[in-house]
Amino acid sequence: MKITSKEISDKTFEKNFRGYDKDEVTAYLNVLAGEWDRIQAEKSDLEKRLEISEKEANKLKQVEESLFRTLKTAEDTGASIIEEANFAAEEIMNEAHQNAGSILNEAQSKSKNLIESAEAKGKEIMENLKADVSNLVESYETLLKQRDLIIKNLKAISEDIENNISVSKESFKKINIQTHADVVNQLSKANAFTIANIQEFQKEEEMTASHSQQEEITAESHEDISVESEIQTEEDVVIENQIPEIDSPAEKEEEPQESGIEENIQKIPSEEEIKSKTNKGGSFFDQFD
Repeated sequence: MKITSKEISDKTFEKNFRGYDKDEVTAYLNVLAGEWDRIQAEKSDLEKRLEISEKEANKLKQVEESLFRTLKTAEDTGASIIEEANFAAEEIMNEAHQNAGSILNEAQSKSKNLIESAEAKGKEIMENLKADVSNLVESYETLLKQRDLIIKNLKAISEDIENNISVSKESFKKINIQTHADVVNQLSKANAFTIANIQEFQKEEEMTASHSQQEEITAESHEDISVESEIQTEEDVVIENQIPEIDSPAEKEEEPQESGIEENIQKIPSEEEIKSKTNKGGSFFDQFD
């Protein structure tokens, strides 16, 4: 039976002797009615809140179910992803091992080729350096031989020149200058030096001087040519690594010089020839024609 606050406040009781106090009962009933209203209101509020809570609980339950489904899906997906990732990682590792092996082999091959190429290049450079050093040493030795040979030839030439000078000095010593001076005195006394004779003497003197200069130039050119030819010949011989015996240039130069000195000595007239030519009235220098 549903009781309301109004029914409680309107409730009446039968009167009886020696019953309850009417006012107290009325007051109590009023308090009880107010309390009943409060309880009913609280009940209504609680029912509303319960309804709201049930709705929220349903929502939460739906969310929970959704989360559970999502979690399950995530677990399944994670498991499949992990499995696929493990499979891919395994394939990548296998491929990496294979590639690493091939790369390592290729690197070793390249390094080996580079080392062999560097060693070959180094050997080639060392051989070229050895050849260059050997050539330099041979060239230096050849130059030393050429220098010694040139010094030897120059010494031989200087000795030949000294010998020629000494021979020339000895030849000049053999000439009797006093005899020629006496002849000149005799010609002076005999009035051989006339104006015509003096002019002729000057012409002969000029011819003799020019002839002697030509002979000196010819002799010097012959000496220079002979020295240059000898030095060139000796250099060619040294280059061919064959050093033959070189004829001393003294023998070549001494003969023409001695023959020239002898010819000059033979051209100098003796005292008898000078006297005979003087008696004939000719000039002293006619004997050189």
